[in-house]
Amino acid sequence: MASTKPDVNYVRLDSAQIWAAKDGTIHITSDDKDVKDFFHTYINNNPKSKRYHPAAYKQLARILTMFGKDVPGWDPATATTPEGEG
Repeated sequence: MASTKPDVNYVRLDSAQIWAAKDGTIHITSDDKDVKDFFHTYINNNPKSKRYHPAAYKQLARILTMFGKDVPGWDPATATTPEGEG
């Protein structure tokens, strides 16, 4: 169940899931009962896309690979993030 407090600016979700699709797009969802019906977003590493966010993509790809999950097209050895975004 999502929760918050009067003196903070955030909402805490019970859970979140991240995964990479076959095209390398990273999806973020939650099965928290209060938001699961409408919360699903995604980012990618394609500079021509509206969903391009290299810093967030790098962070999420690192989490996924750290836990043995595949991120198609992601090579941490050659990954770069524009200066000031990493």
